[in-house]
Formats: sequence, structure tokens, C-alpha cells
Amino acid sequence: MLVGSISAGRRAVGQVVQVLQGNNLNIPGGDIASGGRSFNIKTSGSFKGLDEIRETVIMSDGNNLVYLKDIAAVDYDLADVRWEGRYRGKKAIFINLTQKAGINVVKMAEEIDEKLGAFQAELPQGLELVTVFEQAPAVESRINDFAINLMQGVGLVGVIIFLFLGWRPSLVIMTVIPLSIVIAIAMLDQAGYGLQQISIAALVIALGLLVDNGIVVVENIVRFRKEGFPLVEAAAKGTAEVGYAIVSSTATTLLAFFPLVFLNSGAGEFLRSLPLTVIFVLFISLLLALTFTPIMAGKTLSARMNKERALDRRIRGFIEKVYRPVLDFSLKRGIIVLAASIAMLMGAASLFPSIGVSFFPTADKPMLLVEVEAPRGTSLDQTDEAMKFVEQVLDTTGFVKDYVSNTGHGNPMVYYNRRPEPYKKYFGQFLVNFNEWNPEQFYATLAQLRKDFAKYPSANITFSELKNGPPFEAPIEIKILGDELDTLRQISSKVENLIRSTSGTANVYNPLGVDKTDLKVEVNRDKAGMLGLAIPDIDLAVRASLTGLNVDEVTTREGERYDLVVRMPADDDLGIEDFYKVYFTSNTGAQVPLQQVANLRFEAATAEIQHYDLDRSTAVTADVLNADQTTQVTETIIEQLEKMEWPEGYGYYVAGEYEAQQETFGDLGTLLIVAMLGIFAVLVLQFRSLRQPLVVFSAIPMAVTGSFVALYLTGWSFSFFAFVGFISLVGIVVNNSIILVDYTNQLRAEGMELVDAIRKSCETRFTPILLTTTTTILGLLPLTLSQTNLWSPLGWTIIGGMVSSTLLTLLVVPVLLKWLTPSKQVVG
Repeated sequence: MLVGSISAGRRAVGQVVQVLQGNNLNIPGGDIASGGRSFNIKTSGSFKGLDEIRETVIMSDGNNLVYLKDIAAVDYDLADVRWEGRYRGKKAIFINLTQKAGINVVKMAEEIDEKLGAFQAELPQGLELVTVFEQAPAVESRINDFAINLMQGVGLVGVIIFLFLGWRPSLVIMTVIPLSIVIAIAMLDQAGYGLQQISIAALVIALGLLVDNGIVVVENIVRFRKEGFPLVEAAAKGTAEVGYAIVSSTATTLLAFFPLVFLNSGAGEFLRSLPLTVIFVLFISLLLALTFTPIMAGKTLSARMNKERALDRRIRGFIEKVYRPVLDFSLKRGIIVLAASIAMLMGAASLFPSIGVSFFPTADKPMLLVEVEAPRGTSLDQTDEAMKFVEQVLDTTGFVKDYVSNTGHGNPMVYYNRRPEPYKKYFGQFLVNFNEWNPEQFYATLAQLRKDFAKYPSANITFSELKNGPPFEAPIEIKILGDELDTLRQISSKVENLIRSTSGTANVYNPLGVDKTDLKVEVNRDKAGMLGLAIPDIDLAVRASLTGLNVDEVTTREGERYDLVVRMPADDDLGIEDFYKVYFTSNTGAQVPLQQVANLRFEAATAEIQHYDLDRSTAVTADVLNADQTTQVTETIIEQLEKMEWPEGYGYYVAGEYEAQQETFGDLGTLLIVAMLGIFAVLVLQFRSLRQPLVVFSAIPMAVTGSFVALYLTGWSFSFFAFVGFISLVGIVVNNSIILVDYTNQLRAEGMELVDAIRKSCETRFTPILLTTTTTILGLLPLTLSQTNLWSPLGWTIIGGMVSSTLLTLLVVPVLLKWLTPSKQVVG
């Protein structure tokens, strides 16, 4: 990069700065030991070219004017090298492109590739364009995978509905799916969200739910038709009978998802489109089930549907021979059924420690960010030596596809929760791309790289696997709070050793464990005052002489702008001896050397001092070898911290991923309570009772049983998305109970005895409950079986909970309904 360069002699630098400072320049002072090197100096107006600067009058001897051009070389020069980029060891310049809001990233990438291809042909020999990171292929692949999962789910749902109800009813129900999805996508677009992995996955989650209303309506219409009612009357009566129940059940599901919209933690933004998508889809499906579905059923269903099909006979046979005896036993020996259910719940709960808790899963991407950090004060060239060592290691690693390096600052942002590092001469970063995503080879390569990088003694070379979720300083971060710096240093050393000795940790860093050396310029203020030197002038002259001072901006005739830098001429890197070449101009015009008014000395200093809530603190950080075990490792460290003896006034605070997880899980727990209260309120309004909503709520602990067992058997931990799945499950599993209780109340309103009403309700609603549960599970199954860290835990949580809650609902709900409903009271 070019700059306007004023290269003045060592005796003239201070004078040049003073004169230019007088040209309305506002140059801040400061101690050179602070290490600051960048100044944004603004004037009332920039110079109009180098010629104008050359003609700036520096001084007058009474007869002659001395111009800047007489004592300094004014010309264009290359700016100091602040960083260096390479691609596989070759010098490179990086161009980072970011899409605008609302732009299709896949189409944008296609247009860019087309233009790059044409531009490549015009480049001189030896120059080439290489794409080192592109998000579009991963986005396109992920969206295609979700689209396939969605189509597979639609197919499975269609098949099961066809088997249960026949092709005409299945046609009515399946018509609702594309209509609901298209309208929901339009609503999602109006809400400011596009189609991406979260919203498409939400469509998959909603798939099995959106057909539930249609299934209940159509199945009930078919039942009335089989009882001999005319088709149009069957459509009207069938819809009216279950209308209130499906409105209530849909409301409970919406209330489960709605609080997730207000999740405030960093995970909330990541998740926001999921609850919105499900809410839009279910709301549209409810409207269609109450309006479009009965109309279409009245015109589409066959008039001969009163004939019993083979599958109907098998289901009826199962109800009569298996379910009815078990139901009778449950109603007579309810205490045994309830005790067995509680025992199953307690057994499932005992599995939770083995399931474990995690936050967000790893990204599962074939890429890695490697960071190189040399001791503070290290020159760019010395840092680059460490970078070249890493390049040698990567060149001999077969699984590596390519890599890029930035010495002096971080890479451009390539992952949403990894922020770019600012300019630091002692820092460098690599973006490493691997050949493919192969977990076994990926983790074996990471283990080998960790061993190889540990061999380099002059820099700390670290890396951590990319992970989903909000950004945080490090997976493990222990903040130590207290007043005295020496005491903090002693405690941080103990905590550092404690973390290092904890199995599973890596890249432990203690900022107080590494001191830096400052070069102090101590000005003798008395001498400076006697010689007529102002302290700010001394500071400016030292800065300008040794590091160069950006004093203004120069504009060429072509309109191009360049920084204007004043400095002493220097061909090589500056050393300590160069300080003694610095001169100042006193008020009398005398030239005063730096060594006459200042002494230089080296001084050990703390590399970094932090504050937390106005208290002095430090933070010991670490990575985790297995990212999925961050919570377990952190809790092990906390147990050891509790056993330490802490001086009075000193303590610790756990930050990092653990803090983010606790905050987010706390928010989710609050949202779960809010959702349950909302659902309970809806049920009270529907049943006009406090007891019957409790009967409906019995499905929730039943769902816990299946969720925990499913996670345990499949090996997934209870992660953030598993928690989201459980909150969703709360609104889903109560639907079957609502259908049973509502129909029981209708039968009692017609004069039927309580136990008889319960029996008939359970047997009549057995088929729609079985069918809606099956479609919900099959709709989720393709996404769940994709074995992705994000969605599989959510899918198994819902599927396991649906299975257990459905089986137990058909037995436990009748028992509780018998116990908690007055036998002589007719519920209207």
C-alpha cells in the first residue's frame, strides 16, 4: 500500500511535526511505552498533493525561507508491512465477499464464479485466482439434504395414511401439505426470514404435525360415513365433533413453540426461524382442516366408504382382542398401571447422568482454524518463522487439501461465531481445508497435528474444532476475581496447573503466567522545562522518528487519497541505538538529543490486566479435546476449584461455554414453564375444570420416559436442540389426551356413564391417535436418521417421547380420568 512519505533528517523530524501540527493538526500525546503506533490525525482540510507539502514553510532566518523540501524528502513510498498473506506458501492477497441481506447466496456464487473465470483469463502469467473458502456449496448441499428429508417424510406420511384410510382420504389429507407449506413460506418471507437450514428443518418437524388435524377430521368423517350417514352430512358432523378438540390441541402445540420466539440468548437468533416456521405451518393447517378439508372430503370421498376394509378389520380385531382387555384391567387395577408408569419414569430419569448434557454440537465441517501466538513484542518476521513451521507440517499431512495463512492478523470471517482477530504482529492464523468430511480421519489428523505443533518452542500453536452456537472466549474460561495483582498471579498459576491436570483439556492459557517487557522512556521533566521542551512535543518526535506518524492525508489530482507519514529514514528494522538519533527542537530553535533529557530502561510488565464488573480479574482459558464433553470437563474443574483454599476477597467465576449453556438452558427452562402455564390455561378454558387439565398433563412425564430412553440408546447427549425438542414435545403429546378427554365429555353429555364413556372414547379414538402418532414419527424419521449433531438429538427426543406417551396415554389417561372426574357429573 502506498503512503505519502516525509523522510526527514534526525534533527528535523521534531520540527517537521511541530510545523505540521500547527496546521490545525490534532495529534494526541501519550507514553511511547504504551506501544501505540496508529494515529488518526485529521486537519481542517487535506493537502492537495505532495507539491503543496514540499512548499510548506518550516522556518525563516529573517532573510530566507526554509521549506520542507529543503530538509526532508517528500515522495510516495510503501507503507510498513503490517501483515502478510500466503496460499500454500505463495504470497497472496485476500478478497472477502459478503452477501447483502435477502440475496440468494447460491445464485450469487454462480455469478461470481462466472466473472472470476473471465477475469482469470486476463491475468498475467504467474498470477492466479483461487477460491479458498466458499459457503454456497455447503449451503446448497445442506438445503438439498433437508429438501430430500422433507420429500421422504411426505412420502412416508402419504403411505401410512393410504394404508390406514385408503387413497381418497389420503388424497384429501396430502393436498393440505403443499398448501400449508407454500402459504407458510410466504408468511415466513414477510416476517423477514428466508429458506435456510433452520427453516427447512422446521418444515420437516412440522410435517408430521400439520397432517394431524386433517387426519382427525377425515378419519372422523369416514367413521360417520361407515355408520351410514350421507357423505355431506358425515363431513359436517365429523368436522363439528372434533373441531373444538383440534383447535385446542393446535393451540397447545403453538403455545409450546411460541415462547421459543422470545429466546434472548445468543442461541435465540440462531433458532428464531424454527418456531416461527412451525407456528405458521400449524396455523394454516388448522384453518385448512376446518374449512378446505371437509369441503374437499364432501366432494372427493367415495359413497361406498361404508364398507369395512381389511386393515380396518385388523385394527378392530386388535382393539377387541388386545387393547380392550388391557384397558379393562387398567380401569380396574389403576394403581398398578400408575405405579408401573412411575417406575418407568424413575428408571428413565436414572439414565440422565449417563446421557450427559452438552450445549451446541460440533460443526462437522472439513476445515480447521489454526492460531499461532508468539510472545508479545515479537516482530512480524519472527512470527512468520512460526507460521512457516506450521506450513511445513501441513505440507506433509496427506489429509490436507489446501490452506491459507495470515501473519499479523486473523483470517476473514469464515464461520459465523469465530470473529476475525485484529492486527497483532505476534499473531497469525491458518484456514486449513481437508479433502472431505471423514470423522475418523479428521480426528486422527487433529491428534497428529497437536503432537507436531507441540514441538515448536518459540510460539503457542493451537486450534479448536469449529462448533455451532453463540461465540465465547473459549470452551473453558475461569475468571479469577480480586484486587492485588500479585495474589491474582499466584492463584491463576494454581488454577492453570489444576486445569492442565484435568483429563480432556488442551491449549491452557494464563495471561498472568506470561510477562512482557516494556521499554520505558523516562523524561527528566526539569531538564526538559529548562531547555524549553514540552512533554507532548517530545512524545510526538519520538513516535514520528521511530515508528512514523500519520499526520494527515494527501489527495492526488486523480482524486486518490493516501496517508501522510512523517519519519526518520530507516532501511533496516529499528533498534535501541536508534533512540539516540532522535532530536527535538526547543522553543529557541536549538536541537536537543533525546539522551540529554530522557533515560531508557527495560521493565517487566503484566501482559494483560482484565476487569469483570469493575473488579480486577484474570481469566485462565482452555480448549477441550472432545468438544461434546465440555460440560463434563468444566464440572470436574469446578469440583476441584471448590476444594481450593481461596484468600479472603478472592473468588472465581465460570464463563466460557458453561456460562452460555447455563444462561441458555435457564432461558429454555423459563420458556418451558411459560409454555406449560399457557397450555394449562387453554385446557381450563376448554374443559371448564382444573382436574381434567391435570389428566391431560399426565402425558408430559410419560413423554420424558421415552425421550431419555431414546437418547440413551442412540448415544446422543441432552443438548440445546434436545431441550428444544422436549419443549416442542410438551405441546405435541398432550394432543392425544385432549382428544380422549374431549370425546369422553361429549359422550357423557349424551347421558353415557363415566366408565362406559371412557371405554368407548379410548376405542373410538384409538385409530386416529395411532395414525397421528405414526405420521409425526415418520415425518421426523428421515431428518432424525441423517445422524447430524444438530437435528438427530431433537428428532430422537420427540420420537421417543411420542412413542412412550402414546402407549401410556391409552392406559394411564383413562385411569386418571376415572379417578379425577366425578362419576355423576355430566360435563357439557
